[in-house]
Amino acid sequence: MLDSSPAAAAATSSPARPVPGVLRSIVRTHRRTLALILPLATVSEGVEMLMPIVLGLLIDHGILAGDLRLTVLGAAGLILLRVLGVLLWVWTFLLSQKAVMYERHRLRVGLTGAVLDPRSRTVRRPAGEVLSIATSDADKASDVMDMIPWVVPSTLAVLGATVYLAAMDLWLGLAMGLGIVVMVVVIRVITPTLSARYDDQQSQAAEAAATATDLVHGLRVLQGLGVQSRARATYRRRSRIALDAALVNARYSGLSSGLTTLVTGTMLAAVVILASLRTLDGALTLGVLIAVVGLARYVMGMLQGLSGAPVWWAGMSTSARRVRDLYTDLGRTVDDPELTLDVLTTQRDERGSRGTGRRGAAGGLHLPLLSVADGEVVALACADPADAADVIDAVSGRVDGGARVGEVAITPEDRLGLRADLLVEPHVVDLFDGTLREQLATRAPEQGPSPETGDDGWADAALHAAGAEDLLRILPEGYDTRILDRGANLSGGQRQRIALARAVAADAPVLVLHDPTTAVDAVTEQNIAEALVAARHRTDRATLLVTRAPALLQAADRVVFVRDGRITAEGEHTDLMGHETYREVVRR
Repeated sequence: MLDSSPAAAAATSSPARPVPGVLRSIVRTHRRTLALILPLATVSEGVEMLMPIVLGLLIDHGILAGDLRLTVLGAAGLILLRVLGVLLWVWTFLLSQKAVMYERHRLRVGLTGAVLDPRSRTVRRPAGEVLSIATSDADKASDVMDMIPWVVPSTLAVLGATVYLAAMDLWLGLAMGLGIVVMVVVIRVITPTLSARYDDQQSQAAEAAATATDLVHGLRVLQGLGVQSRARATYRRRSRIALDAALVNARYSGLSSGLTTLVTGTMLAAVVILASLRTLDGALTLGVLIAVVGLARYVMGMLQGLSGAPVWWAGMSTSARRVRDLYTDLGRTVDDPELTLDVLTTQRDERGSRGTGRRGAAGGLHLPLLSVADGEVVALACADPADAADVIDAVSGRVDGGARVGEVAITPEDRLGLRADLLVEPHVVDLFDGTLREQLATRAPEQGPSPETGDDGWADAALHAAGAEDLLRILPEGYDTRILDRGANLSGGQRQRIALARAVAADAPVLVLHDPTTAVDAVTEQNIAEALVAARHRTDRATLLVTRAPALLQAADRVVFVRDGRITAEGEHTDLMGHETYREVVRR
């Protein structure tokens, strides 16, 4: 779950014990694929390395020796080797890319599932940062399946080339080996710096994304206050910081590539010059010289690619650490069995079987303080908002507060199984991007006339119960009007009434509403109270209103007044108005 308040920029908790690493999880998931890819990729690189060697042998024993048959057969062999190498490369490339795409999908879906799962811990991170980690960092970490099938065979091929050179001439092997050692030292020195720079770049980019997300969500407020220019300046400053971090990272990456290219070029130039001199001395044949030159050209390409490995690794390891930290903050791990693709792609909210009609009575709602029987609409008025919050936490299952639906306990472990019978609509509501009809149908039972048939009677009834019929006249395209993410194109009262209508449309056997009318005027509140209670007054429906709104208290069957964590009065609203403390609380 996500707490996206702006003040929650970087408050994260450190893991109490080691947690599974993301990169290890990726490799472990694809160990069978790697067991197939790595040998094939190694053979493919080996074929590429053999091309100049075979060519050198062909020149010495075929062309220079005047053996036409051997020359023709050798040429045919070179063509077959090239075809074989290309086919193996294509096959391994497709397998590795399939693994990369799979991991990107797995990490994205897993992180999204962890954030949305109510059993996850609440994290105090901006929404933009979470989005950045679940997309950009998840994609970057998955590139390890692109790196391993290339880096390992390339390294083995370079070592094989070194062995061949040493076999042809010890000095050639020593020159190549010395160059490799120098390059490894350079890579070892610069990799930690690159990782730190990339971490800073990703953090600053996430901050910029979080700022942009906050500005978009608060656009109406900013326009109302007339501070758009200040908001633009804030984002421009944050974006500039992210740009500066990216430029610094680019400079270090360029320096790394330059140093490794210099080492590689110097080493291979020394190998070619040395081989030429040895050929002139008669120690090497012309065919061997050509093989050495071709092999040097091949190794040059491999080493230039390997020189980018530190930059590649810095990005992947940093992104993987950010993904792991988000999982940890959520109280989950990358290998959580409940966040696997098989589970998340088949799991559905339990809202009853399709086509079986509305759900029947669930046995009411029962808490240590009070009970709400089927057919009742009960209002809970709390003198202290903290008491109201405790009740909402208990019925939501965030804590084990002794609440029950019928005979089934509401606990953090079991609350998902109660989604079919219990709906708790919080005070702070969320609307999703989509049409008004789609908003109302979010949890509506899959029964009877559907939006596809053009019958909107179910939606009309829900809007009426929420006092929101006027939205059909206000919104330009009625039910087909697009509602932006979080209702950014609506007023606070409109958002609240649509969320209330959505809750009514769900037709849950047990419905809990927390301050559902705080953003509307008194007249609208009165209309909502009458229509809402009428809609929920069914013998198989139980409704709890956690509120201090007089209109809702008046419409409820009974009111329970709680002060200091205990019930101090209970009865109808008009009777309780004679209670001085209750009267003061309600009139605030």
